[in-house]
Amino acid sequence: MDHKTIYYLALFATVVAAFWWGERSEKWGAATALAGSLASTLTSIDASWNGLIVPLLLIDVMVLASFWWLALSSCRYWPYWVTGWQLVAVLVHLQRALFADILPAPYALMTMYLAYPTLLLILFASVQPAGRKATG
Repeated sequence: MDHKTIYYLALFATVVAAFWWGERSEKWGAATALAGSLASTLTSIDASWNGLIVPLLLIDVMVLASFWWLALSSCRYWPYWVTGWQLVAVLVHLQRALFADILPAPYALMTMYLAYPTLLLILFASVQPAGRKATG
């Protein structure tokens, strides 16, 4: 299986779990991850990764804003973690803009693989027993 198939299977499992078992925070986080992933995939289909991909940076900034809003409006802990990971994703783009000697492969990998911890945390938060998690 290629990377995109594995990623979209993880994304699908996260979205299903969030909307089946999760509360408002998990649903918002899963919807944000889904929208950001679809937009990023469409934006980077023909990307060469040889320079800064501005549309991908803008998508990541919008996803950061969504997770940041979620962290500020939720009483759950996990939105702070995903906001931090998304901030790292935005900083990867800024590093690419500042330093031309960053190779295309690490730039591409960092922008893709930072989404996995986010998905796993939303999935984990979604399947926690209702009696043990705070409302949010």
